[in-house]
Amino acid sequence: MRLLSAGLASVLVCVATVVIGSSPAAAGPVSAEDLGSLVVVPSGVTTSFAVYDREQEDFSVVRDPHVRFRTASVVKLLIALDYLLQHDPVLDLEQATTDEQRMDILALRTMLRGSWDYAASVFWVRGGFTDIVNRMTTLIGLPDTSPPVPEQRGFWGYTVTSAADAAKIYHYILDVAPTKYRDFIIGNLHASTRCAEDGRDQSFGIPQVFARPWGVKQGWSGWGATVPDDQRCFEDRAGMGEFAGPVHAMKEEPNPPPDLVSPLLHTTGTIGQGERSIVVVFTTYPTHTTWPQAAATITRLCRSLSPFVPDART
Repeated sequence: MRLLSAGLASVLVCVATVVIGSSPAAAGPVSAEDLGSLVVVPSGVTTSFAVYDREQEDFSVVRDPHVRFRTASVVKLLIALDYLLQHDPVLDLEQATTDEQRMDILALRTMLRGSWDYAASVFWVRGGFTDIVNRMTTLIGLPDTSPPVPEQRGFWGYTVTSAADAAKIYHYILDVAPTKYRDFIIGNLHASTRCAEDGRDQSFGIPQVFARPWGVKQGWSGWGATVPDDQRCFEDRAGMGEFAGPVHAMKEEPNPPPDLVSPLLHTTGTIGQGERSIVVVFTTYPTHTTWPQAAATITRLCRSLSPFVPDART
């Protein structure tokens, strides 16, 4: 399979705002005008999306694929991949021989499955903060991705990327990274929990629209540190708790500057047998938007993209 960057070059070279590639069920490209009737974006909402068919080695649909968004927790894919490549840690609890090894395995699992921010902060510091993003952009080739600016290097959620680059990250994990790392990351995305470690319901978007098999890494930012009681998500599972003491990193500032404050939801992942499709949907919202409103919006966007996701079941 050729590298995804080749598919990007062939599809996106002529992209101005929106280009639709041919899906297996389509007779030819869908025009930008036709897309407007298929994918309705509410006023005030900004979105970018990409669906990549790994079997056809091409995109089936994209919209503004190079527009850059702050990643929020989607950067945890890079944090996990970098940690695995740098340290080649033990990934099987039965093979772990020390408490530190076992704790790292559990922390990586929870970071990927339940989007645990504290674990991301620990691995972000261990990896040299922004050095993680710099290594990954060079290794994978991510032209739209960059780390937080130096004065904000402790806030890993301020890493920026695009839908096109996010698709390339998934491609690298699936088709380039060593098999044991691919299986660990994708396996944990398949085990994504409905409730995130911070109490948010992270089942919006892909999990609401598509039948399994799927694996997801969601992202959110700008919603405040406290989840309203009527929106808090509960599951019968034990939390990890802190495993390394205080750490000088976090997802975002308590009072972020205006250019970083727009609430966002991202849904990203793989869909179908053999991870056939890579789906990335990025969204930001007006500041008065509620979490339920945003979750419903991104879920509707995902549903409108379902005809372009090969072999997907809804």
